[in-house]
Amino acid sequence: MNAIDRIPYQCISATQAAELLRQEASLAVFDVRDLVSYRQGHIEGAAQLSEERVLAWVKRLPKEQPVLIYCYHGNASQTYAQMFSDFRFQRVFSVDGGYEKLVAALA
Repeated sequence: MNAIDRIPYQCISATQAAELLRQEASLAVFDVRDLVSYRQGHIEGAAQLSEERVLAWVKRLPKEQPVLIYCYHGNASQTYAQMFSDFRFQRVFSVDGGYEKLVAALA
């Protein structure tokens, strides 16, 4: 599989992300906001992810495991989603609208 064949990440709505969180028991969830924001509140089960930690996670997780990434508004999460796609993860999702919209969709 070359770079052209890889499966791209998907941008999904907060509502779709909330549904994924409810249905996918094996979903790996990452919060790419800064540590202070993460500590103030995050989605249950989400790990805080920084650029320095990406390599450790992509080595640890199976490529088949679905990955959901959120940030403040849905921009930075796309950058991180691209990184997971580049490492050949098969199901990678970036949340459009970010953390606040995802919290609202889960309420």
